[in-house]
Order: sequence, then structure tokens, then C-alpha cells
Amino acid sequence: MNLLELPREIRDHIYGTLLAPDANRYTADDGSTVYNYSHKNLLSVNRQVYHEARRIFLELNTFVKITTPFPESKHQVAEDGVPIVAADLSAAKFTQHRLSVLIAFPLTGMRTREDTFVIHIDDLHKFCDSWFYSAADYPELNENLTLKLTLRDPLSATPLDDTPAEKNVLKSLQERLLYPFGRVKNLMRVNVTGIPEPQESVVAEMKRLMAIPLGSPVQRLRDATAHKDAGNTALMANQPLEALEHYRKAWESLFIIVKGRTRRVYGERYFEHVLTEPPFENQHGSMVRTVLRIRLVANTLLAYLKLEDWDTVIHVGMRTISIMRRGEENLEPEEEAFGQQWLAGPEMEGMRVEDFVRKMEER
Repeated sequence: MNLLELPREIRDHIYGTLLAPDANRYTADDGSTVYNYSHKNLLSVNRQVYHEARRIFLELNTFVKITTPFPESKHQVAEDGVPIVAADLSAAKFTQHRLSVLIAFPLTGMRTREDTFVIHIDDLHKFCDSWFYSAADYPELNENLTLKLTLRDPLSATPLDDTPAEKNVLKSLQERLLYPFGRVKNLMRVNVTGIPEPQESVVAEMKRLMAIPLGSPVQRLRDATAHKDAGNTALMANQPLEALEHYRKAWESLFIIVKGRTRRVYGERYFEHVLTEPPFENQHGSMVRTVLRIRLVANTLLAYLKLEDWDTVIHVGMRTISIMRRGEENLEPEEEAFGQQWLAGPEMEGMRVEDFVRKMEER
């Protein structure tokens, strides 16, 4: 019995099993994701299988096609953990997307080489997060950019597949496609269009999210300090996991993303101001941020020590030594968590890391 001799319901089940997103992507231990639609040749069997399988494929997989005025955008977002489904010529020819995203410089008068790539809807929030943090690196960038979002429906009924095509984009899907852009702030202009027409309530909520301010340098430093202090309180109460969650939020307030042992640092320029509001009057924002970073690194070290996660203790500890050797800061943040006076400097950190290594070897 060949495929077309099976009942349509069974064929659809086979298509769904082979073409589902989870069956075609691999996520590594570090969180990086790769897509490999190894069964896409199914669409080349014959016309009937193509039309039947294509409908299932597009019902299970929603794609977003993105065009930017920056020629290396796909590499930047990939470094930020956004998996690329298609790029370059393949992306330019791609027509199976539900949303077209066009980012442009309308007032420069210069023609730039555009970059086009395709991502899966499940990763759209990662793309918008990447844009969010990149804008923190270049605070004046977004006010010179326009964003055009165009909804579309790639599904269509054919004589070989008489299943009715979807006549509109469901509100829930519109929300998944548009709400992530609420992370993007201070754009010159935003236009949302498409056939079918986007729902006004969804567009209004997206723009409301966009209007939520990024937060001034002082406010973000205040938030980071509050999360750090909450983490220290949890650490004193012997709640290291809770402490680490507070520290993660503190890092995010500083535009630093920590995932396991990896971290990405953004927003250096955002804090390059002399602060004029309490509690940081007349201090340089970058210096306040650096001090907070050192304290968070050291207190994170203590949290992992309480968890007896020796491998991570050594990793964080060695990174602490590197940070202290690169700077001139002699603060010893552990005293915040323990209320004791400690000797400062990389030599003392080295002694602690050596102690952690010995404990790990004794396991």
C-alpha cells in the first residue's frame, strides 16, 4: 500500500508527525537551536502530496520573514541565540511566511545592502529581545528607524486539496506575531497592515507595550540594586536558588543576560552619563554599573557555593579573578552577604578558588 492509498486522516497524521516543529529542531545544552527540515522532500513526491502536506506544514509552522537595512543582521541575531531557518537568496525567495517585517532607514538618503532572513514564530521573541538589547548599545538608533509589519496568509485551497483555506489570521496568532514587538522602543514610525487586516485591539496592545519606557539609567541602576539586595536577603536565609533568580533580574536591569554559565553584555553606552538623581548623584553611570557587576559576580559565587555546585563555583570564580585583574576596583562584595570584612584583591579570590578546586577533588 502506498501513501495515497491510505485514508486522508492517516496521511495528515503522517504529515504532521514528520513536519512538526519539534521533530525538525534540535536544542543543545547551551540553549542554541538549529532547524533541519529533513523531511521537506515529502513536498516533492507529487502534486497531491505537495498540496496536502503543505497545508499541514503551514498549520504547524508559522514563519516570519525579516528584512533589515543592516547587511550582517542575521549574524548578529544568530549570536544572540535566534535560530535562522533561511537566509540570503533562499530567504529572499521565501513566500510561506505569515508575517513580513520590514525595518528601514527612511531619512538617510542612502541605499544600503539589505539583509533578509526567515525565523520561526517560536523564536520571534528572541529576535525582539535581540533588538531590544542592541538598541541599548545604540540609544539613538531606533528613533531613525521605521517598522512595517504585514500580515499575510500563505494557505490557499486548490483543486487537489479541497480543505477550506483559512480566511483570516486568528486573533491568538496575531497576538503571537505582533506582541513580541512591544519590546521595541522609540521607533520613528510603526505601520501594521496586511490581508487579512490586523485586529485593532491587537495593534493597540502592541503599541501600548512599545510605549512603556526603557527606563532611565538611574531607574535601571535602582532596579538592579533592589534585586541585588533581595538576592542577598535570600542568600542570608539560605535560599540560594531564590537568590540566583534575584541576581538574574539584577543583571537584566543592567542589560546583561545570564543563562547558566554564559552571559552577554549590552548597554555599555546607555550608562555613560553623570547621574543627577539619588542615590547616585554626581556619580558616573558606567562606574556605578561596574561596581554592581562586581558585587553580583561575587554574590553569585556565594550562591553556587551554598549549592555545592563546585564546577560552576570554579567557573564563576575564575571569571571573577579575570574581572578584578582587568580593573582597579578593590571592593569585596561578599561582605554584603555576610556582614564581615574581607581582604580584597585577586590574590584572595585565587585562594578561594583554589579551596573550591580542592573540595571538588575530594568529592
